[in-house]
Amino acid sequence: MQKKLWITFAIILAIVFSFSVCFAAEDVLKDATNTVRDAVNNTEDAVEGAMHNAGEAVKDSTEKTENTVENAGNKIEGTGNTLEKDVKNTTSGVTNTNNDGYTATRTSTNGNATFMGMNATAWTWLILGIAAIAIIAVVWYYSMQITSENNHSRRD
Repeated sequence: MQKKLWITFAIILAIVFSFSVCFAAEDVLKDATNTVRDAVNNTEDAVEGAMHNAGEAVKDSTEKTENTVENAGNKIEGTGNTLEKDVKNTTSGVTNTNNDGYTATRTSTNGNATFMGMNATAWTWLILGIAAIAIIAVVWYYSMQITSENNHSRRD
């Protein structure tokens, strides 16, 4: 029995030493290095692409919001002009028929209404800026959370 065991051990030992495979060969190390480098570059490109797309989405939504607000302002201004014209027509008809010395005084503002020293355009840009900063902060927080999970997921 021992003889069979020693012969089996000798055959296994001969087979192991008959082949020479070097895992530290230059080509294997170069291939591994290139593979790791390519994986890092691909990840970097993916993150850059995602951040670029997020930035473009924020920019597009800001432009669309700006256009919507501007269109609404133009419509309000057009309505104001129409009302002003109608009021002038009405008051000119009234003042021409009643010449008792009564004159109406304009009581509306001249379009420079402010709240806390800022007009509507400044408030719009302030709110859009805060919204853009909040969106960028949320995207950054989420990407850092993923990076943190990837770095701490291998606790061997």
